[in-house]
Amino acid sequence: MAHLHGIAGLGAAFPTSLHKRTLALLALVPFLLSFAPQTGDDPDLIVLSDGRRVPCRVLLESDTKVVYRVKNKTEEALPADVKEVHSIERSLRSYLERFAALDRTDAAALKELGQYAKDNSLPGEARNTWIRILTLDPVNEQAWTELGGQKRKDVWELKVGGRFYTLDELRTRRSDWKNALELSTAHFLIKTDAPPEPALDVAVDLERAWATFYDLLGKPLDLYVFDEVPEVHLYSDPKDCPAPPAPGLDAWFVAGENTLYVNARPDRDRGTIVAEFSECLVFNAFRRTLGKTGQIEPWARKALSFAFAAAARPAAGSVSFDFKAPYAPWFEAHAADPEPLSLSKILSAGAGSFDGGGTHVARYQAEAYTLLHFLAFYEDGKYRPGLAEFLKRSYLGKGGASNFFEALGADEKTLEKEWVAYVKEIGGG
Repeated sequence: MAHLHGIAGLGAAFPTSLHKRTLALLALVPFLLSFAPQTGDDPDLIVLSDGRRVPCRVLLESDTKVVYRVKNKTEEALPADVKEVHSIERSLRSYLERFAALDRTDAAALKELGQYAKDNSLPGEARNTWIRILTLDPVNEQAWTELGGQKRKDVWELKVGGRFYTLDELRTRRSDWKNALELSTAHFLIKTDAPPEPALDVAVDLERAWATFYDLLGKPLDLYVFDEVPEVHLYSDPKDCPAPPAPGLDAWFVAGENTLYVNARPDRDRGTIVAEFSECLVFNAFRRTLGKTGQIEPWARKALSFAFAAAARPAAGSVSFDFKAPYAPWFEAHAADPEPLSLSKILSAGAGSFDGGGTHVARYQAEAYTLLHFLAFYEDGKYRPGLAEFLKRSYLGKGGASNFFEALGADEKTLEKEWVAYVKEIGGG
């Protein structure tokens, strides 16, 4: 997986030397975060066609329904019955578009963006934007004020633990994992010992990846937004990073903790980072939507994580994904394989076939990826709805070959013939 792209912020190297003001912010940021405002249980609003305004949490918007939660009760409405929708997710997408369009060294433009986030139920993004402004302008009055600072005798101070600290006093504090920098976003909590600049880019990139995931799977699967908060622990100092579950792993997702651990050493495996992050997204989105903890079929789980890794196009704070472009090495390896695995073998393989250290792991991984790409893009995505239906079924424990072919609406012989032809067309042979 080392050859695959990674999320930009996670893939960018952390600098070894910091400017004086960055050192100050590195010490200061963890304390600033404790004064952040919190979004309530009903941060969203829908306006019904009869004029009623309903504070709520919007869980799903699709072409056929709007699903929302009011005081722990889930309600549905037809799109025709909803006049307006104001939600965290709509605001987040607008924030990401605005962020992509501005000059990140322009404090005035960032100030407008921070105000937009504050006014639109994005307290994490607002806080992160004010912090970003301080990395450019350490005496910016509005940023200090928004973050809870106070000015006494012409010096900005922050009250922490019952006393006031100047910036110079905070500058002497060492940043280590016990005093990790914390950045919250609309859907995640990041804890890191990294400098603030790359960490802030990671915060944006995580939400870009979230939006991409929901663009790809949200509509066909009717996925609800998740309001649990997965944590991403990003270690720039490898000595603080916990031991991975298997030797050599640079990233791993622990479902029981809902935490993604990342060893951000300079030569880290970026593809694994993105692949494990996709596991985090699948776990949270599926569990929230279907109301239980399940798992999709091993081939589909692994292929989906690889697809995200292969599709990632790094650019710090501006990560993008191109799923349609096939990852040529795997198509070429599959096309050139003198003894390729059969469709039935891929469908019935256990997790160890894709995750273990056996001699055929690379073959299973490559062919799982080409199968997923085929199902998503063959003949303008004719099998994509069936793939979505199968993913949902398998998460609910109704996987297996018979459910697969039923969901796809095709027989094994036809699918295998089309898949093989698709692989040879792209991979040669």
